[in-house]
Amino acid sequence: MDKQYNEFHRNSKIQKTPIKRNNFTYRLIIGETEKILSGIKKDNVKILDYGCGVGTLVFYLASTGNNVVGVDISPLSIKLCNRSAKEMNLSSRVRFSVDGDFWKKIKNISTKFDLIICSEVIEHVRNDAELLEKLSRILNEKGYIFLTTPSKNAPLFRMGFAKSFDKKVGHLRRYDVESLITMFERVGMRVEKIRKVEGILRNSLFLITQLGVFIKFLKGFFSDMVTFTDEVLVRIVGESNIFIIARKT
Repeated sequence: MDKQYNEFHRNSKIQKTPIKRNNFTYRLIIGETEKILSGIKKDNVKILDYGCGVGTLVFYLASTGNNVVGVDISPLSIKLCNRSAKEMNLSSRVRFSVDGDFWKKIKNISTKFDLIICSEVIEHVRNDAELLEKLSRILNEKGYIFLTTPSKNAPLFRMGFAKSFDKKVGHLRRYDVESLITMFERVGMRVEKIRKVEGILRNSLFLITQLGVFIKFLKGFFSDMVTFTDEVLVRIVGESNIFIIARKT
């Protein structure tokens, strides 16, 4: 599987600067992450980004003063992460590991996390319940998992336009809110927040290749305008993505 995801990162480049808070691709995830962190009343919060890709979110969080561990199944992406960390002088705040190595090391150390971000990962994993159980075991008491995943309710999915995209990127399934709540409850976690996001406008930009070229132009006012419009569309025609924030009981 790591070969498949290495292909995704074959043309990725070293990141030279952290993204901004209102970056169009990450702004929704950054916003929720910062809300969670503001509610954790302790110093030196330990954060894991499980499925970190090339480390974009890790570097943003590190640039705002956090210490973050990034894990990914792709050895190539982890190599890029380490090179990017040096480029941005963030190596002291970040650590990266290939997935298999991470689980071997974690067995032998006492490190547990206060927040685990698992964004756009679980739909790729064959045994999703097992992964969630493993992640819950490495949470501190009252720790959080912030999970994002594609929704079965996505307008483009319901219309049949997402099938080839899901196959191309390795999606094994999509979820509804009820099934996600059940999964968390089975591993002893309480869902504290559910947010339905990404309307048909935003989803089209990520799902339809021809439209994806416009994402790089969505900055400042244009990013705000498209985001506002898309939030209205979520209420009208449904969400394409589900955010779940759960806490260990």
